[in-house]
Amino acid sequence: MRLPTALVLVPTRELCMQVYEILQKLVHRFHWIVPGYIMGGENRSKEKARLRKGISILVATPGRLLDHLKNTSSFSYTKLQWVVFDEADMYDFAATPNPMILELGFGKSVEEIIELLGSNQNDSVRKQGAGVMHRQNLLLSATLNEKVNHLANVSLDKPIMIGLHDDKMSSRTPSASFTNLLSKGSVGNDKTECYEASPSPSIADYKLPESLVQRYVKVPCGSRLAVLLSILRILFEREASQKIVVFFSTCDAVDFHYFLLNQFQWSPYSHEKQTFVKSKTLRLHGNMEQDARRTTFWGFNSEKSALLLCTDVAARGLDFPKVRCIIQYDSPGEATEYVHRVGRTARLGDKGEALLFLQPVEIDYLHDLQRHNVSLSEFPLQSYVDSFPVHSQKNYGKNLLSLDMHPWVSTLQKAIENFLSGEAKLQKLAKSAFCSWVRAYTAHRGELKRIFMVKKLHLGHVARSFGLKEQPSLVGKSLQMQAKKRKWDHKGQGSSKRRRIARKT
Repeated sequence: MRLPTALVLVPTRELCMQVYEILQKLVHRFHWIVPGYIMGGENRSKEKARLRKGISILVATPGRLLDHLKNTSSFSYTKLQWVVFDEADMYDFAATPNPMILELGFGKSVEEIIELLGSNQNDSVRKQGAGVMHRQNLLLSATLNEKVNHLANVSLDKPIMIGLHDDKMSSRTPSASFTNLLSKGSVGNDKTECYEASPSPSIADYKLPESLVQRYVKVPCGSRLAVLLSILRILFEREASQKIVVFFSTCDAVDFHYFLLNQFQWSPYSHEKQTFVKSKTLRLHGNMEQDARRTTFWGFNSEKSALLLCTDVAARGLDFPKVRCIIQYDSPGEATEYVHRVGRTARLGDKGEALLFLQPVEIDYLHDLQRHNVSLSEFPLQSYVDSFPVHSQKNYGKNLLSLDMHPWVSTLQKAIENFLSGEAKLQKLAKSAFCSWVRAYTAHRGELKRIFMVKKLHLGHVARSFGLKEQPSLVGKSLQMQAKKRKWDHKGQGSSKRRRIARKT
């Protein structure tokens, strides 16, 4: 039976599919090398059959791999020689993982996997003697942080650092500490250097591609939705054939904006109804069914022009071809997450743009990015909103107005709110998105808490950013009333049933 000689561990299902596809292309001429994959959301019985049949290179997500290691007797890994931890900085070993970013809480699963594989290798050494080949572990990441340090501590012995090309590194001796090595991170390295390392944490500076244009836009909270739709409309009008990815902090926010962009019909040029953003819109997040996630992944890959709305499930490792622009509608949190999000564009020398939405109270986040050698210039928002026609209002004073009072922004915001008021399902999605967004906003950790504070926000304006006219308290009451109504309906059904039984007896 063919046993796995290499294992590639990846944190997301989409990355699992992508790595497997590349492996198929690489080994298709070598018929004796059989790639395979196992991941959450797939049929376990079919996976067990594939493992029994034999796989040479196995790609897996941590949870499903641990499941098979514990419960599938036919899964033998005695011949395993290489274990690759892709996106190694994503595995969160904290007791309470940060829900704001894509740290999926796989840290404990990874530690269990390492322990199981290690005990198996020790058994092989005892049975077969010193001649058995020892397993080699590889940790891959575009950014280095304390999570990589922890994973290195539990999985590596005498680690070697490969891939740092900063000029200052060339003068370092092989005994350079991991602290020094982590002081310079990079993305898109093309030179190779090796250093022995002993892990310890440090703040990293990141080097992003020169072909990437990075900008931020400062938008009052109540105008965020209108500004996002305006920018998307102009981008697709100027260049119809392009791909854009928009990142949100929660699954509910992705769902709300996805249905809004697909259903909202309004034109500033005429009374005829037409889709406001003229682009094929797709969505991707962790709460979607596996078949839907797979369809979105391959669909966005194959499209020449499309808009993808997603959470950080798409922030790491995924290589979407020809993505022109990355919009971070919700702030990413740690600088590491910013770097990985914008890494979906400007790949392999291509040009790309990255736009970060910030509220006025969040502007200090730029200083946090600058600490990591990431600098952004301001986006010319005024010229964008001034380019739209506004009927029945004078335009000559637009430059003197705040963004909230800008004729175009206020007109579009009113149109969105009126549209939502007539769509009960979409309004329900908006309320759920509002609640989940507020919860996610409170989840920032460490020094970022002083920047992203709910107390600094006007929650009424937050509600407006989801097209809601209601104040947050009313949103909360309406959700409570719905829950109470379901509870009373359930009790009422039970009482009616008891009365019917009593009458029969």
